Amino acid sequence: MENTFTKLKENENAEFRKSEKKWWNGHAYLPLLNYYLNYKYLNGKIVAHYEFRQSEFSKPSMIDGGAFGDRHNCQVKCEIETDKNYPNFSISERGILAKLFNRKPELNYLIKCNDENLINFLRRNQNLNDIFIIVENSPEFSPLIETKMKNGNYELNIIYNTQQKNENALNSINEFCKNLIEYCSE
Repeated sequence: MENTFTKLKENENAEFRKSEKKWWNGHAYLPLLNYYLNYKYLNGKIVAHYEFRQSEFSKPSMIDGGAFGDRHNCQVKCEIETDKNYPNFSISERGILAKLFNRKPELNYLIKCNDENLINFLRRNQNLNDIFIIVENSPEFSPLIETKMKNGNYELNIIYNTQQKNENALNSINEFCKNLIEYCSE
């Protein structure tokens, strides 16, 4: 992940910090790595925090199915300064029943929003589609994506937790944030 953050730092002229600590899991002290990325893009600001908690059970076994494996936690926050009042939206993966009964859905995710223009933008966004392709291929990857207006800023929050590092997810999320900033700048 450090390579991904270093590339983003160089490409986006971002502030980057890394911290290394140890965490106590009840049996041993294990590595705890934190990566922070912060940069401005047009009239927005993107902040990413990624935490890697190594486990003594780094290789999942047949018995526990990896329940005690490594943890990769990521939170990306995008704040967009705007004079407009954009509607809140949330995006989640489609439920299991929807997947069973609708074999060929147009999208493999569900958008909750009241603005048809914003819904069309989200449906056409390739980076958002790429995020949910990862969801289809990795059952444990289930990001929470939502926005809200707060103090004159339009805030996008994306949070996910996995046992496997996924650099493609972080790159797609970063590009999606930039796309949303561009949409709100029009």
